[in-house]
Amino acid sequence: MTKTNELQQQIAEYESKLNELRKQQDAERKSERTQAIASVRELIKNHDLTASELGFSGKGSSKRVTGDKRNAVAPKFQDPDSGKTWTGRGKSPAWLSAQLAAGRDKQEFLIKNQSTDTA
Repeated sequence: MTKTNELQQQIAEYESKLNELRKQQDAERKSERTQAIASVRELIKNHDLTASELGFSGKGSSKRVTGDKRNAVAPKFQDPDSGKTWTGRGKSPAWLSAQLAAGRDKQEFLIKNQSTDTA
């Protein structure tokens, strides 16, 4: 036998052993998983736990939303009559649109201590 053939044979043997070990590992994981499920079911039954108490909601494995992660933006404009505010982002609110239609200037509604930049 040549050295190359010997090496190829050894590689094949190692691959065979590796596959056998992987099968054993999968079987052990499956067994552990089955035992874990049985234990969890027993705990749930013994303590009368509900899905919502365990943090599960709805169907499937969707992630829970824990709030809006966006940064809050300070308001730039304020309606002096109602006290309503607007950040200057997105569509103009009805109160501001009405005031602008009546001929007033957007700068009049800037909140004090704000820069003169407008959105």
